[in-house]
Amino acid sequence: MSEYIHMNHGDDSRREEVMELLNKSFGFKDEDEIFENLIPKLYNEEYCPASNNVVLDVDGEMRAAVGLYYNSLTVCGEKLKTGGIGNVAVHPDYRKNGYMRYCMAYCLDEMKQNMTDLAFLCGARQRYAHFSFEPSGIRYKFNFNKDNVARKFGYDKKSAFEAKVIKKSDTEILKEISEIYESRSFKAERPLEKMYDILLSWRGKPYAVFLNDEFKGWFVFSSKMDKVYEIGYKNPEDIEDIVICALETSEKHSINIDVPPFDTDLSKYLGLYCEYYEVAHPDYYTVFCYENVIRAFMKLKSTYGKLPDGECVMLIEGEKLPEQIKITVKSNSVSVEETTLKPDISLTHHEAMRLIGSLYSERRNELKPECAAWFPLPFYTYSQDNV
Repeated sequence: MSEYIHMNHGDDSRREEVMELLNKSFGFKDEDEIFENLIPKLYNEEYCPASNNVVLDVDGEMRAAVGLYYNSLTVCGEKLKTGGIGNVAVHPDYRKNGYMRYCMAYCLDEMKQNMTDLAFLCGARQRYAHFSFEPSGIRYKFNFNKDNVARKFGYDKKSAFEAKVIKKSDTEILKEISEIYESRSFKAERPLEKMYDILLSWRGKPYAVFLNDEFKGWFVFSSKMDKVYEIGYKNPEDIEDIVICALETSEKHSINIDVPPFDTDLSKYLGLYCEYYEVAHPDYYTVFCYENVIRAFMKLKSTYGKLPDGECVMLIEGEKLPEQIKITVKSNSVSVEETTLKPDISLTHHEAMRLIGSLYSERRNELKPECAAWFPLPFYTYSQDNV
């Protein structure tokens, strides 16, 4: 008897079924492990996690689910539609039947039809390369420790600031955080009513920072208090005290701090005074509309670095459709548009992803030097905006 396979988004009535499948697939049993506590912004009941999952049923039995969470990303005024892939789950009893491939293909097809510009996920590189994703973007990881503070200021140096755990009832603090976040040139959609659950993502521990009773900023720690997912600040001159306050709050000898390259005030301070830093990719990305994505992220890159003047025509056999685009930079102003001009370079989708977004590209040196200097682009996902 052949199996009847059906795929579609779940509905609210299937939330418990979806959550049971996800937790079982990932081996989450304890209360502090389960998805509901791992990422409350996605899995709390009010956020309808079942409807944000593509579920695969076989003869009426749920056997696989893949989360597809849409958001929007505003980059220097350019609005991009994004899709985050998460909780790729197959019931342990039914693995190696191709169910994950079916669900991922469904998600990719839906994103293409829904005019999604950019998608991202975390996972094993070769597994998700099959679905068009490549490691991309730029993330600085700074290591900052007590010796860095002592050798700059002396062993008696203490931050003038105080950190307090943020609670759901801290509505005024959450409002201030939202206002600072919304003022950024790079931001995902973070509705104020979801801000607290967003800050708790990935077992985050959010703290507000004060000088006396004046709000100065915030930081979000990992559950082990050894990694800072994000730092926000009202004024750049407060960065030093906020960073030292984070180190003191951790009660560790050293902490790691993730920073995007376009947060130049924070990266400048940490780059000068940290113990060491690493440059890596923040996530795996795939682009469905190269014209929109390249325009937005080249504009972002131009805000913190000088882009050389130049012109390049690319023919990209994209994951969605072929795109032939002309990229022009003049006096640090960026233009990206469709063209019928003869291409300077022709690229497959994976070659294009590595050229525009990856730290390593086997094709980038084929560009004119002034055009090669535009890349890689600073794709980024703050941990609290990840899925």
